[in-house]
Amino acid sequence: MRRPLGTIVLVLSASGYPLTQAAIRRWGVQGQVLVETVCAGLVIRDAAMIAAGAPRRLRRVPALLLWLELGAGAVATVSGLQTLSGASSADRSSVRQRTCESVRRAAVAILFSLHTIRFEIYLRPDRGRRAPAA
Repeated sequence: MRRPLGTIVLVLSASGYPLTQAAIRRWGVQGQVLVETVCAGLVIRDAAMIAAGAPRRLRRVPALLLWLELGAGAVATVSGLQTLSGASSADRSSVRQRTCESVRRAAVAILFSLHTIRFEIYLRPDRGRRAPAA
């Protein structure tokens, strides 16, 4: 990826959490569905990368970040689905609903933070890969 385009994607990734919150505030349940779709898409992409053997090709830290991103995305998706399923209920202020929302927010923030760090590593010349064996 060329550096100018990579920088734009990097800025969007770093802005991911505020953008998700803005989408939910602006569009309500439809915004929450959009956020869930994005989080689930990142989980699917990370799982596919892991299944394809990416951690074996990456240095230790980028490989660990990939696994952590998968975990954060899974938590964000599951907690978001829990929040979404209770969005139409009359008891939105329940302790369980507030807890799910807090977990969702934290997981989405962690997901986009990890994604941004990993993407910044990807933009480096070695793309976080291990050195070829001699």
